Amino acid sequence: MRMRLLRRRGELNLVRVGVLRVAGVVALAGGVCLAQMEPPVCAVPGGKTAASLRPTVGARPSVAAAVTTAEIAAADPTILVAAEPMENFGVARYRLSDYADCVGTGGCYWMDLDAQTKRAEVELGRLIATRKDGEKLALVLDIDETSLTNYCEMKREDYGFISVPFNEWAVSPEADMAVPGTLRLFTEARAAGLEVFFITGRPGQQKAATARNLEAAGYKGWKGLALREGPQKTMDTVAYKSEERKKIVDAGYRIVMSVGDQWSDLNGEPKAEVSVKLPNPFYYLP
Repeated sequence: MRMRLLRRRGELNLVRVGVLRVAGVVALAGGVCLAQMEPPVCAVPGGKTAASLRPTVGARPSVAAAVTTAEIAAADPTILVAAEPMENFGVARYRLSDYADCVGTGGCYWMDLDAQTKRAEVELGRLIATRKDGEKLALVLDIDETSLTNYCEMKREDYGFISVPFNEWAVSPEADMAVPGTLRLFTEARAAGLEVFFITGRPGQQKAATARNLEAAGYKGWKGLALREGPQKTMDTVAYKSEERKKIVDAGYRIVMSVGDQWSDLNGEPKAEVSVKLPNPFYYLP
């Protein structure tokens, strides 16, 4: 009976995900600007047996409970407390999880992300208004945590990057999850006649799956998709992405905006006229 209930719950989750995605596509087709104020629904991916790779040992304490435990112990004269200048990594991970799930008192990642893309939309409108006759304008977008979100797989891995399952996820159909604000920005840029170029640090062998997932997520009609090929696979990220932006400039485009979640997505020459740094508390790529 328990297995039957779990299977039924998984089926309902898949239906819910499908309904939400269809609703999003319909809304975008009708010109409705969607905002995301909470995390997306994550179904257990096909072929997987659990929603998390982390073993469950009792209920997870809240961040406040973990902090209170330490404070009570520190006040106990029978306990010798060690100096710990760094926050406990497990507690930091609880804090990160709460921020990503929009629970607790530490804020909401999805609200912060959407607020930043709204700022980018305003700037894009201003930049479009400066276009001269005959100018070719370009918008450059990163992919991971910029155009597509890996939230569901990161959550499944308990926000500790595990290479094999993460890369399996990246090329799976389940990874066609758009960042709504970036999809709005993309749609507005295309409607204004801008060409959109994706530059990602993903390896070249993921190109077909990446293109498929971008299309499935609603990014249709883009001009270019660059992944690391050949010697680029060992290049510094700033150098690689700068090299790809230079190709766009050399093709006669004026890059008015570049959007990424890492500083390495944006730094280096040539730069966009406006670079938009999206929040990413999950990982850092130099």
